[in-house]
Amino acid sequence: MHRATLTPTEHALLREVRICDEDHGGLAGEDLAPEENEAMERLCALGLVESLGEYGEAPDGEEDERDAGESAVVYRITGAGVSALSEAE
Repeated sequence: MHRATLTPTEHALLREVRICDEDHGGLAGEDLAPEENEAMERLCALGLVESLGEYGEAPDGEEDERDAGESAVVYRITGAGVSALSEAE
């Protein structure tokens, strides 16, 4: 299987996602710099990172926050992402 070659930005971002995933369950989407958005989209498209929706605590349930659009995205590394990092190092 042909592995995609990662740019230095993508590789650094993948490493950052792994560290954040291990430390506190993922990299918050709000922590991405604007110039990292395209790299993150590619990492997700390659299946190296997955994006998960996350809702904060609401006194009367998460459904209210979901309806109000107050959600956040968290990026977590996949098994393929861990393998890609291992192969690159």
